[in-house]
Amino acid sequence: MRLLWLGLLCLLACHGSSGGKSSAAAASCGLAALAGPTALLGQFGVPGQTLSAPPRGLPERLVVRLVAGPANPAIVGRSDSMLVIGMNGSIPAGSKPGFGVLVVDRSAKARGILLYEGAPVENAPEIGTVSVAGSTVPLVGIQLDPVKYEDPRCPLFPDSVIR
Repeated sequence: MRLLWLGLLCLLACHGSSGGKSSAAAASCGLAALAGPTALLGQFGVPGQTLSAPPRGLPERLVVRLVAGPANPAIVGRSDSMLVIGMNGSIPAGSKPGFGVLVVDRSAKARGILLYEGAPVENAPEIGTVSVAGSTVPLVGIQLDPVKYEDPRCPLFPDSVIR
């Protein structure tokens, strides 16, 4: 069994070296697409970062990204004191979003929304909803420095999605 794993590792190492920089960048961005959103969820335990209310001055459009999946444009609205986010586009078959996280940087600029499967972050106040694929899921929010969850070479919320 160890020889099988060693052989597999060698094969992957050889494949990675022949692919050049673009292949290494794709692998790096693939890892970042999983590691960043996972790290972001861990930040809800840091005092002062969880949003207790929707921020003011949000743009009319934001990027919504399914964790480790595609990014889609969304329209931002309000209903009373809550946000109402309507995502345009579809999600991969079999995906079942459970909640969204509005990500705001330290300067109060909205970066985008990440959609996660599963139950929402425990004890995080709901600041709105996200309509996606015919259903509505709760939205929570966090304000933090992007360096804590995003590789600058692999943006989670590319501007090109909403242009």
